[in-house]
Amino acid sequence: MSSISETFLIQLNKKSEYHGFWQDFIKYCKDFEVPDKNYFVESLPILFEKIKNDGASYSIYESLRKYASEKPGEAIEILKLIEQKGTPESLEFIACILGGLSQAETKYPIVNKILSLINSSDENEISSGINAAYQTIIKDEKEGLNFLNKVHKSLVEIIESDSISNLGIITRFYNKHMNRIEGAKDIIILLLEKKNENVQSEVARSLNKEFKFKDDPEYFQKCLNLLSFTHTKYHGIYSILTYRLKDTLLTQPQVIIEFINSWVMNNRKNLKSITVLKNIIQELYINHPKAIEELFLKWLNSNESSFKIATGLVISDLSSNVDTIGLPKESLKNLSESDSLYVVFMVVGYILDYKYASEMLYSILEVNYKNERIRNHIATIFVKYLIINYYSVTNILKIKKETTNKIIASVIDQIIDASENYYNQISELKSINEFEPSDKRMQYFLKQQNIQIQKIMDASESKKDSFLSMVNNISLRAGKSFFSKYEGEYTQESEMQNFRSSVEVARVQYIDDIGQEKLRLMWQNMKRDELPN
Repeated sequence: MSSISETFLIQLNKKSEYHGFWQDFIKYCKDFEVPDKNYFVESLPILFEKIKNDGASYSIYESLRKYASEKPGEAIEILKLIEQKGTPESLEFIACILGGLSQAETKYPIVNKILSLINSSDENEISSGINAAYQTIIKDEKEGLNFLNKVHKSLVEIIESDSISNLGIITRFYNKHMNRIEGAKDIIILLLEKKNENVQSEVARSLNKEFKFKDDPEYFQKCLNLLSFTHTKYHGIYSILTYRLKDTLLTQPQVIIEFINSWVMNNRKNLKSITVLKNIIQELYINHPKAIEELFLKWLNSNESSFKIATGLVISDLSSNVDTIGLPKESLKNLSESDSLYVVFMVVGYILDYKYASEMLYSILEVNYKNERIRNHIATIFVKYLIINYYSVTNILKIKKETTNKIIASVIDQIIDASENYYNQISELKSINEFEPSDKRMQYFLKQQNIQIQKIMDASESKKDSFLSMVNNISLRAGKSFFSKYEGEYTQESEMQNFRSSVEVARVQYIDDIGQEKLRLMWQNMKRDELPN
């Protein structure tokens, strides 16, 4: 053996932990050779256990494929030894050898070997055969098509047997040859309908790679809609989708919208997990803000409650990066009075973010400011729901007033006056301190409390060695300024700096949680033909 091969394989076969495995593995694959075929094949199960589930494993398969294409005779000997060994781990390396042999000048019956593996009763051999078919390159067009059709015939039998062991690699095969095998697209749709995560992963990877929207819009959309059944625990698949859909998102936003709608309908029982689409929806808003506005309006005006629940959940995800989103005014103009009023109540019923709710209500007010019924209901909701919970809503309305017409400005004035009157009454309420203890008594109580807490802490501290015993102790002295002593030296003095953070809490929600929830529940269940006058 050469020094690299010998050192690597010997070290690999030792029972002790192989430190520095990956560095040696990369070197071995780079200068790949097989002086001792028996020893190499015996090492394959150990090697497979080391590299499985790691992306770097690609190196050994690529090296074997190249080796087989350059030295077909020696590769065939290795292939025979692997078949004799017959272990599932060794069989994993057959596909790349057969793939390499398909590019070499050899009389070895590659096609027959692949078909015999695919038609085997052993799942590991079937997997190796399909993988080999995927990697095999036949230069003669006629022979190539004949080979693909034979593989296709065998794969149809596997699919119809309801076996789920090799659906992922089967999907990969059809993705690669969808334009050469008649009915390949129908097979992929059939596989997607099985809702198998390996199939879903392969189709997600193929989007805008093996096939693009412009090539077959109907097929692309159908695949994407079926991918909406992907379980939300498979974050990797959703990450692939986010990456693969970037170009589609820019040019075909309606395709993404249909996918999102399909996802909501197919995940009614798991809507809270819509956060898996957070990046897709956020990118869609950045590039097509009107599309998201239209989507929100359609969802809120829908009779399907899942869409309305999804609106609130999507807004919860968006609000950390997007300050607020309104509703499309042109579309609002096309709504009837009852539909507009219905949307008003759905906004406050399902959207908890006061900025988004305020912006959407104001969008409706801008379009329907001449409609007294709608105008009055919006004003009432601002005064008796939004502002009594969040006083800062008055600031939002004051800013809106600066650029609006006289009628809306008058409505805003009435809203703010009523709200100010409410808060003035609250602030003028007398505070009754009959249950408040004296300052001296509280000082004594807190002192005794701290003594008790310290005793409990001292008793609970372990006297045995712990993790903290490995950490260096630092002596800290503090007053107006503070400094510490570390490794025998004093640090420079520092002064504590003031910093503060604030958040506005829903005032009435905090006081009367059940009452507010009941109010929202009432709005959520309003029917179009039962709306208040």
